[in-house]
Amino acid sequence: MLELKNISKKLGNFKLENIDLNVNKGEYFVILGPTGTGKTVILELIAGLYTPDKGEILFNDKNFDKLPPEDRNIGFVYQDYLLFPHLTVKENIEFGIKKNKNQEKTKELIDLMNIENIKNRYPDTLSGGEQQRTAIARAVITSPQLLLLDEPLSALDPQTKNKFKKELNKLHELLETTTIHITHDFTEALYLADRIAVMQDGKIVQVGTPAQIFRAPHSIFVANFVGMENIFRAYFKNNKLYINKDLEIHVAKDIAKDKKNISLAIRPENIIITKEKVKSSARNNFEGKIIDIIDQGALSRLTIDIGVLLNVLITNKSLNDLNLKKYDKAWANFKASEVYVL
Repeated sequence: MLELKNISKKLGNFKLENIDLNVNKGEYFVILGPTGTGKTVILELIAGLYTPDKGEILFNDKNFDKLPPEDRNIGFVYQDYLLFPHLTVKENIEFGIKKNKNQEKTKELIDLMNIENIKNRYPDTLSGGEQQRTAIARAVITSPQLLLLDEPLSALDPQTKNKFKKELNKLHELLETTTIHITHDFTEALYLADRIAVMQDGKIVQVGTPAQIFRAPHSIFVANFVGMENIFRAYFKNNKLYINKDLEIHVAKDIAKDKKNISLAIRPENIIITKEKVKSSARNNFEGKIIDIIDQGALSRLTIDIGVLLNVLITNKSLNDLNLKKYDKAWANFKASEVYVL
């Protein structure tokens, strides 16, 4: 449906380089990456606010580049909402269809976004979540062929954000509008995306399903960004794989014995903590000392020194059941299949 072919764009000292991207009809596509990587620039190129220096944008196999923004039939919701302060919620939503107001569709969207009780209020009286619902309703009332969302959840508190993720998911299921959503929050991408593109320094470095991105990152950058946390250099010695000189580690994937620059990653939630060494299917078992415990609500984050520092996530119930304290000795156990080769 939408195809970006070899797109480059220079803006000051920043350069978007050789972007190739395909978004399918009806897909919820998330562009994930840290601030300053060019995510918003991609949306603005698609919307026609910038013209590519190189490459082309195709929509249904037709060149999109020559169309002015108003003829692209795109809904765009910026991070700061950009609601008209002198218009009520209902008037903001209807702004794009003033010449032919469709009251039935307005009511349908107001009900869908659960904003009936605020439809006559002005933006400066609304919470962040209410402003966001209004902005999205305004963007989709024209039945756009593409919906572009620029960090739509970043200004919301955690509780509102979790609720709004569900509402976005429901909205997409109902309307089936092709959506491109940019964010720096990998949990947001994991929940919403059909597919994800990860960006680094103006380039797309990996594209895949959420499972592919989070379970099989292609690089140290992607692994770090999606919360692998435990990333170690490894090397072969006498046909065995080691980290930190003397810690033998087992992996499920075959690695060429002459391969150099090997990096391994273990997700913190995939590590099981025990007070004693236990027999299990986990082939990696390391004794260490707990050097830090951070309470994160339902979970606790442990740092264990096993010769390298290992970050572990466990439930607070498990922490209490094991009666683990800072400076206690403990065993870290994880399966060979949970060690990812980057």
